Amino acid sequence: MVEAMTKGSRTEKAGALERWADEVQPDALVEIDTTVLRHLGELAQQRATLESELRAAVLAARRSDRSWSEIGAMLGVSKQAAQRKYGRAASAA
Repeated sequence: MVEAMTKGSRTEKAGALERWADEVQPDALVEIDTTVLRHLGELAQQRATLESELRAAVLAARRSDRSWSEIGAMLGVSKQAAQRKYGRAASAA
């Protein structure tokens, strides 16, 4: 089951999980606390949202003729690091 859940598309994974759920015996199930894993998932979603907002803010700053040095300073990184992370998106906009 674990191998089926680590390979393939999301649709294939869902299908594998459904097949497993149909076949599993209730007495074989073990209850576990998934609080920590759910929290990780929530934080990952927050990170994705924050990254999207940061990218948009960097693009807005570049459109406002702000320098990479200024942007880097506000992000707490060097201008090179800011440009390396967001430069491609800024030049495409």
